Amino acid sequence: MWRRRKDRERELERELRADLELEAEELQDQGLSGEQARYAARRALGNMTLVPEEVRKMWGWTTWQILTQDFRYAARNLRKSPGFAATAFLTLALGIGASAAVFTVVDSVLLMPLAYPDSGRLVAVWERVRFLGGEPGGPNPKHVDIWQQRTSAFRGLVYLRHMAMGLSAGNEHPRLAGAVVSSANLFDVLQVQAALGRTFVPEDGTPGHDGVAVLTYGLWQSLFHGDPAVIGKTVRLDNVPRQVVGVLPEGFQFPSSSVLRSFRRGGGAVSAGTEPVLFFPAAFDMSQFAWDGNYGNFVCLGRLNPGVSATQAEAQLNAVTTQLLQEMPQAHDRSPGALTALVQPMQEAITGNSKTGLWLLMAAVMGLMLLACLNLANAQLGRTLARSREAAVRTALGAAHWRLIWSSLSENLLLAASGGAAGMLLAYGGLELFRRSSPVNVPRLAEVHLNVGVLLFAMAVTFAASIVSGILPALRLLAADPQGSLQQGARAAGSRQGHAVRRWLVGLQVCGCTVLLLVTGLFSKSLLHLLREDKGFETGQVTVAEVRLNPQAYPKDSNRAAFDDGVLQNLRAIPGVQTAALVSAMPLDGESWIEAVQRVDRPHMETPLINFRWASPGYFEATQQRLVAGRFLEERDVAGHGAVLTDGEAKALWGNESAIGGQVRIEGRVFTVVGVVADSHSTSLKTPATRMAFVHYKDRVPFGTFFLVRAATPLAAAMREAIWKYDPDATVGRVKTLDAQMADSVAVERFQTEVLAVFGSAALLLSMLGIYGVLSYSVTTRRQEIGVRMALGARRSGVYALTFSEAAAPVLCGIVAGLAASIAAGRLVRGMLYGVQPVDAAVMLAVVVVFLASAAAAAYLPARRAASVDPMEALRSE
Repeated sequence: MWRRRKDRERELERELRADLELEAEELQDQGLSGEQARYAARRALGNMTLVPEEVRKMWGWTTWQILTQDFRYAARNLRKSPGFAATAFLTLALGIGASAAVFTVVDSVLLMPLAYPDSGRLVAVWERVRFLGGEPGGPNPKHVDIWQQRTSAFRGLVYLRHMAMGLSAGNEHPRLAGAVVSSANLFDVLQVQAALGRTFVPEDGTPGHDGVAVLTYGLWQSLFHGDPAVIGKTVRLDNVPRQVVGVLPEGFQFPSSSVLRSFRRGGGAVSAGTEPVLFFPAAFDMSQFAWDGNYGNFVCLGRLNPGVSATQAEAQLNAVTTQLLQEMPQAHDRSPGALTALVQPMQEAITGNSKTGLWLLMAAVMGLMLLACLNLANAQLGRTLARSREAAVRTALGAAHWRLIWSSLSENLLLAASGGAAGMLLAYGGLELFRRSSPVNVPRLAEVHLNVGVLLFAMAVTFAASIVSGILPALRLLAADPQGSLQQGARAAGSRQGHAVRRWLVGLQVCGCTVLLLVTGLFSKSLLHLLREDKGFETGQVTVAEVRLNPQAYPKDSNRAAFDDGVLQNLRAIPGVQTAALVSAMPLDGESWIEAVQRVDRPHMETPLINFRWASPGYFEATQQRLVAGRFLEERDVAGHGAVLTDGEAKALWGNESAIGGQVRIEGRVFTVVGVVADSHSTSLKTPATRMAFVHYKDRVPFGTFFLVRAATPLAAAMREAIWKYDPDATVGRVKTLDAQMADSVAVERFQTEVLAVFGSAALLLSMLGIYGVLSYSVTTRRQEIGVRMALGARRSGVYALTFSEAAAPVLCGIVAGLAASIAAGRLVRGMLYGVQPVDAAVMLAVVVVFLASAAAAAYLPARRAASVDPMEALRSE
C-alpha cells in the first residue's frame, strides 16, 4: 500500500507539472515571454500546495498522514525532553504493571469460573449445629447419605476429607503429602476424566475394593517421572499399599484444606493445607457413624440438577433435616433450628475469605494508577502552557480543534503505549514474586497467570491513562485566546493561566495519597498489635516437629505411647535441649477438636465450647505458660484423669470459686481439674484468648503429634534424626521454630500491609513529584516577578515563604479531604483490623506529619532556586 501511494504521488506530481507546462506553452503562443508565461500559468492553476492536499483528501490518506505526522512530532518533542519522557514512562509502566498484576490475581481468583465443567452448578453444603455455636461446618456423612436418598435437587453429593499422610514408593523416608479421601463419586460430581487410566468406580467405595489411588499429574511426574506404565503400580500411604488406577489431567487443581475448610470457626488454619496430590476412596460403614456427631470432619460438595437454584436445594435439604432431627435416636437438641443446612456456591466457599483482601488491593492499585495519571496530567499541563504560543499560531492559521486535541494527546498515547508494554513485563515479574511471597491460604494460586482478559484490561487501562492524563491539557489549549496568547507571550500565559488548575490537581493527588497512607497506617498498626499482643506463651527458642503415625504400624494406644516416650527420650538426649514435650495440635494453627464441657455437679449448666488438647508433662514449661492455680500436668494424671483448664474456662464454670479438684465431663469422660493456666492465644492471634482443656496424652494417644523442644539454637535436623532413630518409617512433616509459626499465622496481614506500604510509598513519591513540578514551573514563569520583589527589598526568607505558601493551600486542603475520605475507607476495612479502630487519631497524626514533612522537602529545592534569583539578571532577561 505504501508503494502504491508513492506511485500515485509521483503520478499526481507529473500531471500537475504537465498541466503547468501546457498552460505556459499556450500563454507563450499568445505572445508572452517564457518567464511571464510560467508565472501566469502558476496563477491560473492556483495554489500548487493546496491542490495536492485537496487531491489527497479525496484519496482518503490525509487523515492517516496527519495522525502519523503528529506521532512523529510527538516523538521528536519527547526526545527533546528526556527527563519528562523518562519520568512519565516509568510512572505509567509502574502504574500499569501494578494494575495488571493485581487485576490478574483478582481475575484468576475471584472472577474466572472454577476449572471444572459447568462449575456454576457446583456447591458446598454445610451444617449449622446450634450446640456447636451455629457456625457453618462440614456435615455428618450419615446426613449426607440421607440427603442423597431423599432429595432431587442434586445430580450427586460427595463427602470428602483432607488428610496429611506419609507417602512413599520405595525405601526412602516417607514424605508428608496432601491426600483426599472421598466417596467414590467425587470425580463424577466434578465431571473430571482421567488423563491416564480411570477415576473411581462405585465398586471402589466398598470394603475390600478400596485399595486404589488416583494421582495428580504433578505427583505422577515427580514420583514416577511420567512413566506411562504407572497404572497398576503401588504407592504406600501411611504404610498401606494402594494400587494406582489413574492419573488426572495436567491442569487439574483441587482446593487444599486451608482453602476449603471443613470447620470454619475462628481464624482457621494458617500453615496447614498441603495441596492434595493423591485421591483414594472411602469405604465407610454408615452404621458406624453417630447420628449427632462427626460435625466438621468432612466437607460436602454437590452438583445441582439443571434448573435447580442453590436456594431451592437448600430448602429441600432443610425439609429433610427437619425430619432427620426427629428421627435421631439421641440428639442434643430437637427444637426447630437446632440443625440446619446451608448451600453455598463452591467458588464462593473457596474464595470467600480472600475476597475482601483482594478487592482492597485492587482498590489501592487503581488509586495509585489514578494518582499516576493526575501527576502525568499536571506535568503535561505545564508543557501545554509552555507551548500555548505555538497553539495560538496554529489556531490563527486555521488549525481545526481536533488537530490541537490530537496533537496534545499523541504524546500521551506514545507514552502510554510504551509504558503499557513495559508494564506488562513488570506485571509478569510481579506475578512470579506474588506466587513466591503470597500467604499459603490464597485460593487458586496455581491458576494465576496472564490471559486475554488481562491483556484487554491492560489495554483499557493504557487508553484510559492516555485520556485522563491528556484531556485536560488538550482542553486547556482550546480555551486559550489566540490573540491574547500572541500578545502576552509564553511567559505570561504560563504564569497566569492554568496555574490554579495545576495546584488543585496537586490537591487531588494529596487527597488520594492521604487516604492510601491512612489505610496503610491502620493495617500497619493492626499488624503491630498482633505481633506485640501478649500471647500467653513464649515462642522464642522453641522448635516444633510434626509427626504422623500410620494406623497400620501403630494400631493401639500402647504402641503410639511407646513411640512418643521413645522419641521424647531421644529428644531430651540432644545436647542443648532444656525441655522436650508433645501436644496434639500445632500452636497458632487454628481451632480443632471442638468439644463441649460440663461440670459434673451441674450437668445442665451451659458453657462455651473448648479446644481439647492432649499434651505431655513439660508442655507448659516448654511454652512457658503461666500457672494460675494448682499444678501442671504430671505422669500421675494418666491414672487420675487429671486436666488443666485455661483461666477463662475455669471462671466460666466456677466463677470466682476455685476450680482445683472440681470435675468436668468431656467426650462423656470425667476429668479432675489439677491446674489452671493463664489464657492464651494458642489457636490464633486474631481471635480472643481460646478456652482450652489439656489432658495427659496417654488418655488417648493421637496419631498426629507435635514434638516441641526448647533450646538456645534451632534443632530441626537433630529432631528429625531423633525421630527416625526410633522409627525410620515415621512421617516427619513440618519442622519449624515457633517464631516462624507465629510469623505464618499473620502472613495474610503482613502481606497486605507490605503491599499497601509499597503502594502508599509510591503514591507519596508521586505526590512529592507533583508538588515539586508545580513549584518548579511556577518559579520559572515568575522569575521576573521574583527579581522585581527582591530588587524592591524582599528578603530571601520572604521568597522562601512565598514559594512554600503557594504549595500550602492545595496540600492542606488535600489532607483535610483525605482525612474525611479515610473515615469512610476505614469503616469499609473494619473487619480486617485487629485492636485498631477505623478512626485512629495517632495514625492520622502520623500521616499528617509524614505528609507535611514530605511536602516541605519537595518544596525546598524550588524555594531555594527562587531565593537564589539575581534581580538584575532576571530584569535584563526581559
